[in-house]
Amino acid sequence: MKRILISAACAASLLGGVALAEDETSAWSVSGSVTVTSNYMFRGVTQSSGDPALQAGVTVAHEGGFYAGFWGSSIDFGDGESELELDPFIGYGGALGENTTFDLNVTYYGYPGTPSSWDYEFVEFAAGLAHDFGVAKIGVKAAYSPDFFGGTGDAFWLGGNLAVPFTEWLSASGNIGYQWVDEDYGGTDYMHYDIGLTATWHDVSFDIRYVGTDLDTVDEEFVFSVGFAF
Repeated sequence: MKRILISAACAASLLGGVALAEDETSAWSVSGSVTVTSNYMFRGVTQSSGDPALQAGVTVAHEGGFYAGFWGSSIDFGDGESELELDPFIGYGGALGENTTFDLNVTYYGYPGTPSSWDYEFVEFAAGLAHDFGVAKIGVKAAYSPDFFGGTGDAFWLGGNLAVPFTEWLSASGNIGYQWVDEDYGGTDYMHYDIGLTATWHDVSFDIRYVGTDLDTVDEEFVFSVGFAF
């Protein structure tokens, strides 16, 4: 499983930019992040059995809007085998007007070392739209998988987020989403949400977030994350 909460429980989407070459006119750039979180949460559900997780990602982008990269995290599904999630992705994004942006991407969620018969791996196609009003930024995103985590068949997810900057270094943000999974294959539909504060200092980000779902089997909790962007 994976992510509305990469920008939430994983320290608010850390992305900085470094030129691939000394030439400032280079059309390519590379960015990335390293994060430690008290609990890796994906759409309101722990992916690390409630324990801390180490995460890292790198993105190579072209000024024309195309980008590709990977993101990974330590995991623990309590099955005795799962230890790593590794997600390569590719996408295209850009501007629609002065303050509106869009993003289209495809992500492969891989779990090296787990038996293939468990059907953990899946592909997800996603599209997002965001608008910056100055006092707040609002975004919506939708994702579809033809064969979701655990072989649970078709899955569709829809989410929205709101970010409000208080100062240059402090902001509040929240996310809400709904996950539909093919119930014929044992899936369960549910809602998830989170709200929190993010503080930044140079390239370091500190995030505290309250995360919950409407699932009776999942507890609400606070998640703490510290990340470094490069």
